[in-house]
Amino acid sequence: MTPAKPQQLSRQLLLSARNRINTPAEHKTPADLRRAVSDMYYAMFHRVCEAVVLPLGTDTSGIGFADAFSTLYRLPDHASVENRCKPVGSSTFSSAIKDFAAQLVVMKNKRQAADYDPWAKFDISAVQNDLTIVEKVMSGFDATAPDDQTRFAFLIVRRGRPEQKG
Repeated sequence: MTPAKPQQLSRQLLLSARNRINTPAEHKTPADLRRAVSDMYYAMFHRVCEAVVLPLGTDTSGIGFADAFSTLYRLPDHASVENRCKPVGSSTFSSAIKDFAAQLVVMKNKRQAADYDPWAKFDISAVQNDLTIVEKVMSGFDATAPDDQTRFAFLIVRRGRPEQKG
């Protein structure tokens, strides 16, 4: 069954990160900080996915909407995010999109450390700072024109073609 309106998973993941960070100190574990870092990256990644499907609109009643939505939503690839975001800094995109792209690269690398490096340490103040930055760049991204969000998202998901400046 197709939901009445597609959920914005990016906001839910950001809220999850915030909740993990705001857990009282006596109950907060190193795993909470690792998961918060991971949640922040995934919030940004899912925001890209949401921008890819933006042109579909929210009228879920159309034939094939759910299939098209799911197919497009799954286009972004974690492995290519970093490489696709790096040239955005020298593109014609707005500073808000450039900031989002740069922070997405930062969070991808932090997420990899959080999820796979048993020796990585995460300090609460650093994770709180990351949350502040991620919230700021996601708000900036959300404030940009929907067409620019989608243009950026398609730059990130494009596969097998030479890099083009935004």
